[in-house]
Amino acid sequence: MQADDDANSSQPTDAAGFCERGGSLYHEGKYDAALADLNEAIRLDPELANAYMCRGVVFYSQGEFDRSVDDLTESIRLDFECRGSHAWRGAAHYMQGRIDEAISDYSEAIRLDSTQSNEFLNRANAYHRNGQYDEAIADYSEAINLVPDAAKGCVGRGKTHVRLKNYEQALADFDAAIRLDPGCAQAFFFRGRVHHKQNELQQAILDFTEAIRLDPQRAAAYRRRGRAWLALGDLKQATVDFDEARRVDAGDRSPLEAQAESSDDLRKPVKADEESNTADQVDSTESQAMSGRSPLISSLLHSRFKDVSPDSLTITERRFPGRVRADLQRAVDDLFEDTTICHFCGVRAQRSRGGIDFTDLLVPRERDPVLSVPPQYEEVDVGEELPIRCLKEGLWLLEDDGNRFAVFLDPGDGLLERAYGLQGVRFQVATTNDEAGTRLSQNVLGQLERYVQEARSYRGKVLSLEVGQVYTGKSTGIMVHKLREVARDEVVLPQRTLELLDRNIGQFVRQRPRLAERGLATKKGLLFYGPPGAGKTHTIHYLAGSMDDMTTLLISAEQVSLLGEYMTLARLLQPSMVIIEDADLIGRDRSTMESACSESLLNKLLNEMDGLKEDSDILFILTTNRPEALEAALKSRPGRIDQAIEFPLPDEEGRRMLVRQYSGNVLVPDDVAEPIVERTENVSCAFIKELMRRTVQFQLERDDSSDVALADVEGALEELLVHGGSLNRKLLGGQLTGSAESPQRV
Repeated sequence: MQADDDANSSQPTDAAGFCERGGSLYHEGKYDAALADLNEAIRLDPELANAYMCRGVVFYSQGEFDRSVDDLTESIRLDFECRGSHAWRGAAHYMQGRIDEAISDYSEAIRLDSTQSNEFLNRANAYHRNGQYDEAIADYSEAINLVPDAAKGCVGRGKTHVRLKNYEQALADFDAAIRLDPGCAQAFFFRGRVHHKQNELQQAILDFTEAIRLDPQRAAAYRRRGRAWLALGDLKQATVDFDEARRVDAGDRSPLEAQAESSDDLRKPVKADEESNTADQVDSTESQAMSGRSPLISSLLHSRFKDVSPDSLTITERRFPGRVRADLQRAVDDLFEDTTICHFCGVRAQRSRGGIDFTDLLVPRERDPVLSVPPQYEEVDVGEELPIRCLKEGLWLLEDDGNRFAVFLDPGDGLLERAYGLQGVRFQVATTNDEAGTRLSQNVLGQLERYVQEARSYRGKVLSLEVGQVYTGKSTGIMVHKLREVARDEVVLPQRTLELLDRNIGQFVRQRPRLAERGLATKKGLLFYGPPGAGKTHTIHYLAGSMDDMTTLLISAEQVSLLGEYMTLARLLQPSMVIIEDADLIGRDRSTMESACSESLLNKLLNEMDGLKEDSDILFILTTNRPEALEAALKSRPGRIDQAIEFPLPDEEGRRMLVRQYSGNVLVPDDVAEPIVERTENVSCAFIKELMRRTVQFQLERDDSSDVALADVEGALEELLVHGGSLNRKLLGGQLTGSAESPQRV
């Protein structure tokens, strides 16, 4: 394209000429003049797609993303195969926070030309921001392959590995980026963050220092280096860095600069399992530096929104059940990765007996001030090696794409939640009352909703709702059980029972997608029945451990009042398996009920089973020792119970397998095992289990290293069947095969 003076020397005479000169003026940074020419080009030829694209690019460069999207959309309407229009519109959508739309446009640009590394890089950034990390890594890798010296691709892939906690791969990518571009401040900054996460504090400080040398305006590098100094106990150096971060943050930035910084500097509250144990101390010290060390929340908010009157703010609220706060914490951790955190603190109102509303934070109160305090965390057990540190109450002052907003987390104070021992979680987002503010609040609350729906903390685990006190000191809300592992060959049942289990559970689950394609129901109800100790619970343990990706919910009889909440959880975490043991305690025949409360619980169970949609991926399993006592509406109604499976007492071959299984690593000779099998006809699996343990006890008492002997078996049988009396025999599921006075001798 020609320079401005050359362009002016020959005045364009047609739309194409004005469009070309407008493009030249844009590249020279003369946006107003470029817009004038492009407007004229469109006036002369309203169907000139290139003119709309060029004008959309100029609007993008000026930060007018809505107008940019409008022009680029018109360009695509006129020429759908224009790769540039799709790519630029994707960039504009990204800047607006419309990540799904950005991904769609980048994908279309790649379809039109798959040799452009920038499009893969841009789509990778969008995937990363959307939490689609596997897709992001694939696109970063493709961008690197297309341009082997692309340091940006290595940095982006490294950032994604950090999010996945693949720290070694992340370090390899940042090292590669530094080799390719020794002046890449981003690579040093993010490598420093990984070193900090690994508690390599001195190396982290060196990397942050180099990032600052290369980019002195990177406030996050000062802040991160300050945290590293504080972890080393050097409060003086930490304070200097926090003050410098504050000075840099106070500088004027264009919307594009703000967006670039927030995309590069993944700032968020420090997590204990990621950095040092002084995380809370860091947040408190840094917050004071960033806020002029004022403890009043109202002062912080008025300072942050000093150009915005309080009545022009809008507050959007959403509440979540307290039981999902582990996933909400994970959402918060990820939510602010790509957002500039200007201040973070805990919140406390003196003498406050109720909850605190965001409006309480805005209004200064002499008698009951709302104060900035160190954040408080609660450890929530989710059945993993480390608990999730969940913030109890907090305030973030944030900036995204030049837009200022605030997020307030409150544990909730509803009477209903307290009455049921639940703790509600409320998020309030304060933004300017305009389109940009609405979009921000929707993005924040939408991500919280997505994380709750994904339920990564609990999906695929064995759960029950917490009732009463636990002794670990950790909070749960949802209890994660660690059941003993039961292998397939440890399930000792008659062949016919095993076939029924496999067809109605294993094969059914595998065939669900094909059943759904044919319009058939994917929910199912089963009844396990049989005498006590026949293996019903043992089989459930096997099923819970063997059904990959299926969540198991264990409901005890006393928890049936929580059945509605259990079913909500089952729908959220489906495919799921809901198990109610001893169902006859709540599902017994109405004619035997003595209170309206009992009938109410039965009706609740029936209604919940009826309320499952046909396409629900939910297995409902009820167990009972007394099937004859069940309510007819429960056991005889198709759609509630679709298959009853009997768990009989073990047959001869089953008893033989159980003897071997329950003897642990103690050798039981055949001449001892076979008499046991003969003597234990019509006993339960539980009886054989206790018999083998008692037999080994007798062998140990002989202090003999020899194998188990018949005398050991006889001693165990005599204790179990005679000395313990009829009650003991009933408890263990055993009976005499000889006289009532003594066991039959083997």
